Amino acid sequence: QFRRFREVTLSQLQAIAGNYNISYNIDERFRALAAQDEAVAAALRDTEAALRAELARVASATAQLRRKVRRLEGQMATWGERQELRDLLANLTRRLAGPAMGSRRCLRQELRHLREAARPGALAWEPQGQAPLRELPEQPVEQWAAGRPPKAKKLQAWHRQRGRLREEGERLLDEAGNVAELQEAAVRHQDVAPGRPATAQMFPSEARIRQEQLPALEQPGTICGVGSVLLFPNSSVENVAVLRAGLRVGLRALSLCTWVSTPAPYLGTLLSYATEDNDNKLVVHGWDRGLPGSMHFVIGDPEFRELPVTWLLDGKWHHLCLTWSSEQGKFRFYVDRRLLAAGSGFQQGYEIPAGGSLVLGQEQDELGGDFDPSEAFVGRLAGLALWSRALVPGEVASLATGQGLPPGALLTLADASLQGWVRRVECACLERCL
Repeated sequence: QFRRFREVTLSQLQAIAGNYNISYNIDERFRALAAQDEAVAAALRDTEAALRAELARVASATAQLRRKVRRLEGQMATWGERQELRDLLANLTRRLAGPAMGSRRCLRQELRHLREAARPGALAWEPQGQAPLRELPEQPVEQWAAGRPPKAKKLQAWHRQRGRLREEGERLLDEAGNVAELQEAAVRHQDVAPGRPATAQMFPSEARIRQEQLPALEQPGTICGVGSVLLFPNSSVENVAVLRAGLRVGLRALSLCTWVSTPAPYLGTLLSYATEDNDNKLVVHGWDRGLPGSMHFVIGDPEFRELPVTWLLDGKWHHLCLTWSSEQGKFRFYVDRRLLAAGSGFQQGYEIPAGGSLVLGQEQDELGGDFDPSEAFVGRLAGLALWSRALVPGEVASLATGQGLPPGALLTLADASLQGWVRRVECACLERCL
């Protein structure tokens, strides 16, 4: 009986020990499962964060690509309009050239008749299409041919007749000159290569002063006291000057003026202002693949105006000034005090937002970076300043003659932080910094 009691007691003790081990193992397993669950949750959080960052990069790249596509579409539309205008002008020239050639032949014949009529004995010819001239009596002509001078009254009538013929000849010569000019214009138009417009782009409600109508620009004299000079030695994407203050308030008007000297065959980027949603909120730039002798003045991409800068590409110092007002979309472009381009309806009612990245010498394809060496500025800048209003012509002239900055400048070169090989040079006068 005692053995039986011991066996029962031992079996009960073993069952209790087994139950305790099972309970202990279950707690360990629960702790292991909780740890695994925490690890899986952490991995999911990391994956979610990485996925969000990747989606943000994709969204940014997509927005940038969409802006570039809009810009290219705008340029293609502009080129299409130019081609259409060239075709219309070519058709008009062809329609006018035929009658002009016939008119020129007729004018040559009339000129030959005039020369013959100007000789004594040939006064009876009358120009075609004109009122018949009063014929002289035959007797004085016969007397003159026989060597006897005509009478005084008839001699005066003969001189009057010859004077009228001379005036008629001068009129026909003028008409011949006009026809020649028309033909020369037609030849110039036909010689323009496809895809290369002969003149700068024209826009609606824009008064453009054509290059051939401008006299040679006067070179500025000795200009001193404009402050330091920034030297951009080459087209490396590392060469940039950052205006870290940026724009603290939105702009509904602006003026950008600077002294510029560049040895490059294109202007490059003077200023670039980008925001998160648009990398071309305000850009003044040219590039090596653009229209020769031109630059783009961009406000709120894809809106821009193409401006002539041929005079700036001679390696000498020139003063450049751009003004714009949102009220009527008016803009003005000055070089060395001369108004070279003007217009209205350019981004009327638009406001350039604050809070973006503002740099000199490089064009931003994304906020604060993605520079392209083909759009970099190479040369020197001096006296650059930005205003939140449109300067009047008198203030522009004062700047161009070195009489100091008008009041209220938002930013100047003193606010620039230099990167790469950009250097700041102190010059008493600009001519000593060439």
